[in-house]
Amino acid sequence: MASYQARMLDSVSGAEGAYRFEHRDDLMKRPADEVVAAFFEYAEREVFARDHVEYELNGVLKNKDANTVVAIGTLHMHDHPKDQQPFTIFISKV
Repeated sequence: MASYQARMLDSVSGAEGAYRFEHRDDLMKRPADEVVAAFFEYAEREVFARDHVEYELNGVLKNKDANTVVAIGTLHMHDHPKDQQPFTIFISKV
């Protein structure tokens, strides 16, 4: 298992979160949307434990040289269906 870091920005409120999570060693060799999915699997258990959250990706890019994934999308909160939050997330290997 390897350590990864993610920084998520809420583009409406300006809120920011920094997270570390463990995942398979070769995660950054996977497609960019799978890297984002790995973070959200962690976030569903540890960050959004009180409110089921789904996400919609609008764009995702991977910089292979920097081992970084950048994604933009929208969070959909099931306990607050009208509360949709646009986000930007940066994920990299530690």
